[in-house]
Amino acid sequence: MTVVLPDGREYEVFRESTCDQESSEPAAMLTVWFQLRGIPPGARLRRRLFERLSVLNTLLFAGAEGYLVKLWMVDPATSGYAGLYSWNSPVSAEDYGRYITAILRPLSRPGSTGYHIYTESALDDYLAHHQDPRS
Repeated sequence: MTVVLPDGREYEVFRESTCDQESSEPAAMLTVWFQLRGIPPGARLRRRLFERLSVLNTLLFAGAEGYLVKLWMVDPATSGYAGLYSWNSPVSAEDYGRYITAILRPLSRPGSTGYHIYTESALDDYLAHHQDPRS
């Protein structure tokens, strides 16, 4: 599936992770993006290796309070990565956004790391309107 982020960038989903926890609080959607220093545009073998090994990074978020869903995404043309998450509150999303970008920043190309929180749309609602119809 191809997803168009609110800023217009398109990413292909290569994995989905979910949590069994249900949320009674309003959901918040979080986007995180980065481009690793060691995976330049067009580096297909390195990109695929990272994508296979990235499942080990699940420990960085799966136990976090408030985590619900993560879509793991890549832009194959640029080797840029993004995560599209659902959190049970904007506070949980903000905490994780600050935490994960602090970890990613030293590993990424300068200026390529960031995050944004969306409180006006739950992940399922967003995906219903922002999937590329060709995917």
